[in-house]
Amino acid sequence: MGRVTTHVLDTARGLPAAGLRVELWGDAGRIADRLTNADWRCDGPLVEGAGAGVYELRVHAGEYLRGAGVVLAVPPFLDVI
Repeated sequence: MGRVTTHVLDTARGLPAAGLRVELWGDAGRIADRLTNADWRCDGPLVEGAGAGVYELRVHAGEYLRGAGVVLAVPPFLDVI
């Protein structure tokens, strides 16, 4: 069994993407819904004991960018990735 983690960098600003919402989904639905911390990581793994399977990581980029003061197109080109 493994664990799933993520690290996120705001490459436009060259900074850790602190406060970015990420969700982890699996076959049974949403497994985790977390915010990244000041060190661009979530506090702990998104899931421990992850078995083989298909997982989807949803990154709420639009929400993060709006919070950073970026004006997005309507509808945004990138929202939930």
